[in-house]
Amino acid sequence: MSAVSAIYLYGGTTVSSAGLLRVAGCTFVGNMNFFDSSLVYLDSSVTLQGGAQLRVEGNNVSTASVLVMTSAQHKIELSGSGTAVVLAHNRQVDDSYSFADLDESNMVVVSPARFVVGCNMHNDEEASYDGLFPEDVVVFRCGTCNDDAACYMPGTELVDRSSCSCSCKDGWHGASCLPLEVPDTVVPPVAERTVDGYTSCVVNQTLKSLTLNMWKTH
Repeated sequence: MSAVSAIYLYGGTTVSSAGLLRVAGCTFVGNMNFFDSSLVYLDSSVTLQGGAQLRVEGNNVSTASVLVMTSAQHKIELSGSGTAVVLAHNRQVDDSYSFADLDESNMVVVSPARFVVGCNMHNDEEASYDGLFPEDVVVFRCGTCNDDAACYMPGTELVDRSSCSCSCKDGWHGASCLPLEVPDTVVPPVAERTVDGYTSCVVNQTLKSLTLNMWKTH
């Protein structure tokens, strides 16, 4: 996919009761004509509570940041056990953009909620987060196991740190114990064709409407 931003949230977003916003497995090419091009752009405050999570993981990004919130008046507010923002295992290519563009004033994290960042690659090296996040952000390195990055903790019974694998509670799904079933592989729709080496482009199609299905569990 190529655009200024892939996921653009505005108007205020609140997720609770072990809800999940997840951006995973995407290939995104940004636009160099915009200084704030990003995979996820937050143009409003985001409130996560009661075990809700925002997970941005396993994406390939070029000519863009992974996460951007540029307005000082907007906040990412986290509270409650199991509540987390997870930015992990993403790959960013080229030096035009920082990994993330956030200000310390944007973030309000009330323990035991967590903001977790780790094992993100910038070109061929592990990304540096110097000056990008406040001190209370949890940072982990590649080759180490972080419970929140490996598992969706509200649905996890046990984390085996030797293999960094999750044992799920009843009714939770997949290797990460998500609140809904997510296929291991995405089968492209018929309209999707390879364009300039990318398989995430949709050609000769017009988007007339968009419906977001939200899940609430437990």
